[in-house]
Amino acid sequence: MRTAKQLCIAILVIVAISSLIGSYHLISDSTGYSLRLRLDDLKGSPFHDYSIPGWIMLFAVSGVSILTIYFSINHIKKYPLWMMAEGFILIIVVLLQLIITEFNFLQLLYGLFGLALLLLGNLIRKNLNNPSIHHVKINPPHPQKKSHHHKHRKKH
Repeated sequence: MRTAKQLCIAILVIVAISSLIGSYHLISDSTGYSLRLRLDDLKGSPFHDYSIPGWIMLFAVSGVSILTIYFSINHIKKYPLWMMAEGFILIIVVLLQLIITEFNFLQLLYGLFGLALLLLGNLIRKNLNNPSIHHVKINPPHPQKKSHHHKHRKKH
């Protein structure tokens, strides 16, 4: 399970760093121009510019990713649930983006990151609750002693 945990942490680091950068641009330039976004994409949505989506990304995506990294590295109880929660958040954010804007490759990538965090977090959670036989030391049974009775039998 170490590999699954390391993969989740790697995904969370990528998500945290990229969403910090993205949220910075959305908050500092609410027109979206610095990220090559169009304000027209927000028509029909509850947002007039990209500042509120930037703040949502900062706290819901970056913040939860950073907390989850901390919890995972420090083996805080229930850290797999945090991984699953961040996966769910990413999937919801991507779905909302798809409703509001046009499809792009990054949405697919982050949707896959979300799905991976959901599945791997659940796998880690199950493993922590029910350790597999690979984590339990099993002593081989002692070889049965053979009876030497046959050597001492009298021949009739």
